Amino acid sequence: MKQRKLTFLMIFSLLFLLCSCGTSGSEVSVQRVDRLTAVGQAGDRFAGMVVSEHVEQIPKDSNKTVKELYVTEGQTVSAGDKLFSYDSASLQLDVEKQQLEVEKLKQEKTALASQLADLQKQLGAAGDSATRARLTLEINTQKTNQMENDYQLAAKEKELQALADTAAHADILSPIDGTIRQINESSESGPYITIQQSGAFKVKGSINEMSLGNQLSAGIRVRVVSRIDPNQTWMGTVTSVDMKSNAQKEPEGASPSGNDGSGASLTTSSSYPFYVELDSTDGLLLGQHVYMEVVPEGTQPGVWLPASFLTDLNSDNTSGKVWADNGKGKLELRTVTLGSFAEETGCYEITSGLSLEDYVADPNASNCQSGAAVVYRNDSDFGGDPTWTDGDMGDEDYLSEDDSLPEEYLPEDSSAAPEAAGSADLGD
Repeated sequence: MKQRKLTFLMIFSLLFLLCSCGTSGSEVSVQRVDRLTAVGQAGDRFAGMVVSEHVEQIPKDSNKTVKELYVTEGQTVSAGDKLFSYDSASLQLDVEKQQLEVEKLKQEKTALASQLADLQKQLGAAGDSATRARLTLEINTQKTNQMENDYQLAAKEKELQALADTAAHADILSPIDGTIRQINESSESGPYITIQQSGAFKVKGSINEMSLGNQLSAGIRVRVVSRIDPNQTWMGTVTSVDMKSNAQKEPEGASPSGNDGSGASLTTSSSYPFYVELDSTDGLLLGQHVYMEVVPEGTQPGVWLPASFLTDLNSDNTSGKVWADNGKGKLELRTVTLGSFAEETGCYEITSGLSLEDYVADPNASNCQSGAAVVYRNDSDFGGDPTWTDGDMGDEDYLSEDDSLPEEYLPEDSSAAPEAAGSADLGD
């Protein structure tokens, strides 16, 4: 595994150098630091989607009438905002009716107690056994009636209190900040209003069981990359792999048609969902499609750079220089301070002088000199997104851009998937 990572890193650096040398005039290719570090872990890349951490479901009392609805689907609300209100006039009528029933039960309670006392008085004065037996039976029956009355009275008083509270607070308020995702006015069952909490995002991905054992587990750090802008990234940590969820069954190595191209049926393997908690959700949108890349152990937190991009290292490898974009489209030779070295990725930790958002050039690139114009390169300039050859990504690992919430995963159109040529180019 370690050897594969180092080999891929060397190949990528060579491709970067060749592309840099191929630019016209005095231009020099540069690439963002975080993208270079991400390539160092070839194969550990997954498709994912931003989902909500929490969904609040607000019920509606079928015995009450909604007077006014204050929100619409898609509307953003804050905690404490009015969602809807019940008809307070009808609620007051309900309260009055309930009060009458409570009063009636109280009167029955008094009457039962009086009747029981009279029966017990008669029993004390009875002389013959037959009369005593009859009175005893009536007394027991009356006691049963008293117990039933007490139960009904307690239940009615509880209902009265609830109705009184509702009448006093006819406005139903949002318990969270979020977005109204659904209003179900017709159904008698299920939530009336569904709110997705804002800000508390996580990313859901899918991993094949063939790769599960040695690639992903709780605690693994990942880099989340926007599918629209590969320079937009977030960091996060895998919180769980849901092995209890209904796994998707996917043909192992299959094309979108479900066979190997010859019509032969293939064996199937399962894919399981996993979840990533983000360090920051700034700039993320609910439902956004992203990629996730496993970050090599020991490379976070901090800035890490492949050793091939460093020059003029001092004797104890605590400082060196790097050709970097000066922020104005020109190249400069910048001194950086070095920390530890990760043998598994061939990367140095940069403790000062460079950030993940900086752009750097290969020091061996043609025309690599101070003041040279820079050309910003991304993954597509190197033959498209890399096609991993170890089976970590397949058609099942892509999300459709038309995918709908909450979390359905569908094969992406074949034109959007990584091309096999990307793998062939590396092999040449």
